Amino acid sequence: MISLLLLNCFIISANLLSSRPKIIITQQQKATSSQETDYFPSLVSDEDKESIFDQLGYIPTNLVSVSARRGTGFPLALKTYSLNGGASRRKAKALGNMTPFPTLYWFCCPIVGKAVADMEREGFVGILEQRMMNEPGALNKFIKSHEGYASERWLGLSKEHQEYLQKSERMTEMVRYSGIAGTDFKSFAPCEDLDHVAAKASIKCLHAHYAHYRSQIENIDGCDYPLNIVGEWTHEILRERNKDLIL
Repeated sequence: MISLLLLNCFIISANLLSSRPKIIITQQQKATSSQETDYFPSLVSDEDKESIFDQLGYIPTNLVSVSARRGTGFPLALKTYSLNGGASRRKAKALGNMTPFPTLYWFCCPIVGKAVADMEREGFVGILEQRMMNEPGALNKFIKSHEGYASERWLGLSKEHQEYLQKSERMTEMVRYSGIAGTDFKSFAPCEDLDHVAAKASIKCLHAHYAHYRSQIENIDGCDYPLNIVGEWTHEILRERNKDLIL
């Protein structure tokens, strides 16, 4: 009887493994399309693409590279091209392949992502926004990170795509001037106009800031603007709260 049960378990396990979708790495997945391959080279191995598929359930069509990794070696964040990206439901609403995608560094790891989501659920966005206003120099670093992120995103586009986006004020604003997580960081930047009351600093999404920070520190030689202070705080808090989690 025990042998029969073990045999049944083996058969069920084999069926589950065989039913898992087979990942076929096509040329389209290695870049985005034949039109866009010239604008950014494929810098992602087939092994990493399999990991990303496992994490997200698909391979982003605007994937440029793995920008940060967990201590386990698996992808933590991805660098993307700022057009024609996102999940299939977002793309279904898009108008062609020239829809802006402002998330330059995209968080992809569901394991660490859950720990970050727990922080958001427990109110750490508001806690860190308050810390931002109280800690000397923090707001200035935060704004500089937004400026650097926006500049990096815009300069990463081809000239042709920059010209295309500049035909629309809304698209230009989204890709060239919005900050991390699409933040309007100019609204809370200090102003020389004494009558102007700046808005409270807005963090919006810890995942976006953490993806940016981790991508910065793993590519520090290529980063010429301040580290994302919110991402740095998030990293410190994650380490304190999750002693056994490999970040």
